[in-house]
Amino acid sequence: MMDAENEGIPPASGSRQDDQNGWAARRRQFMSQPSTVATRRLQAVCVRRACKNYGPKKNPNVILDSLNMTVPKGVIYGLLGASGCGKTTLLSCIVGRRRLNSGEIWVVGGHPGSRGSGVPGPRVAYMPQELALYGEFTLRETFTFFGWVNGMTTKAIDERMDFLIKLLQLPHHSSFVKNLSGGQQRRMSLAATLLHDPELLILDEPTVGVDPVIRQNIWDHLVEITRPGQKTVIITTHYIQETRQAHLIGLMRGGKLLAEESPDNLLQQFNCVSLEDVFLKLAVIQNMGKRRRSSIAQEVVQQIPVPAISNPALDISDEDKCEISGEFGDNISMSSRGRDVVTPDPINIRIPEVEVPPRSFTDNFKVFKAHHMKTLMWKNFLWMWRNVGIMAFIIGLPLVQIILFCYAVGKDPKDLKLAISNNELSASMETDCPIITGCNVTFLSCRYLQYLDDRNLDIKIYGSDSEAKDSVRRGKAWGALSFP
Repeated sequence: MMDAENEGIPPASGSRQDDQNGWAARRRQFMSQPSTVATRRLQAVCVRRACKNYGPKKNPNVILDSLNMTVPKGVIYGLLGASGCGKTTLLSCIVGRRRLNSGEIWVVGGHPGSRGSGVPGPRVAYMPQELALYGEFTLRETFTFFGWVNGMTTKAIDERMDFLIKLLQLPHHSSFVKNLSGGQQRRMSLAATLLHDPELLILDEPTVGVDPVIRQNIWDHLVEITRPGQKTVIITTHYIQETRQAHLIGLMRGGKLLAEESPDNLLQQFNCVSLEDVFLKLAVIQNMGKRRRSSIAQEVVQQIPVPAISNPALDISDEDKCEISGEFGDNISMSSRGRDVVTPDPINIRIPEVEVPPRSFTDNFKVFKAHHMKTLMWKNFLWMWRNVGIMAFIIGLPLVQIILFCYAVGKDPKDLKLAISNNELSASMETDCPIITGCNVTFLSCRYLQYLDDRNLDIKIYGSDSEAKDSVRRGKAWGALSFP
């Protein structure tokens, strides 16, 4: 370990020995650990070096750019960021709806989509931005559907339904979802997410358009369920100040996490009175690290004061950047002053070596569950019962098509006239064609004509080939057959 002078970092205060010990402790914090698999399994969500892009390979649209995020168990994690910064894409990858181009995700101890992970499954509940409700269902039927999908009993569903209707101030359970207002439908979507009391709750902007009183009720409930330390909540919102109630917040911009820390620590570190100011200063620091800046961005950077933040990672090379790992966030943003590292105190836990189990071919197949089939059949039957006209059209249309086809085309043709010219027989034997069975092939034409006669064909014998062909030309027969 080089001392502070050799590394080019001026000592802050105190004796030289204290400075060396302090920097040595910080360097040990950023050193590669033997194995972090065990600690990642202990977290509710652990994302490492996540990259996601869309579009052509030559000019891709980067959504997630080497993002790292850690959500401990038993906390409320507020994910903040402007529209289009990648929040929804990140959450979709966490719940297994999308896959990363590179990187890894651990959710409640396993990889999303792997066998036995429970993700997607009842261990995780996800409330997306868009509504995923059936408008033809009542509130009770909606609760029943999502409860049965997650393996709940009808009695447990009724108990949770009464509690959630009261908590979120929803209308009577006999009301139809399609008759609810937009805000009520958002609250109903949140209620369906909270129904089965999952380990991990992921809410994508649940408080948009919600009354302030109900919004506070939602936050009070989230704080209450996370207090024992067994439930974890990840919530995204545009209201930055309301995340002051969260235990941890992640400030996301341009596919990266600018910071991952508690709200109070961020306010104290940046000497700000609001999280909006913290976000602004972090965004300015991120812009300062870009090589190309517009003249407007330069003026903004010059006018906004940026706090002096110690940079203990100035001596870390780009090759070592991916090796920096802190279990409570190893996010690094480049700035003109060096790298700005946001990380809490290290956890002094000896981590055993753990191997990541390889993904097997059977992980691509989903296990059939009886209660899922029961729920889907009940849902489809209920939908058909509520939409009799549509079902009558769906069933009746094929019947009408079959009837019209039969009338237009008809059945198999019968009594078709066939002109026969049999040169195998003499003129005296034209009306008396002998049938000889067995292996004797004499008068084989007679045996074939008998076969055609059994197929409902109207056979007419002609004396020559020309007469048979002429009957076809005049329309007296459908075809002509000649035996040499």
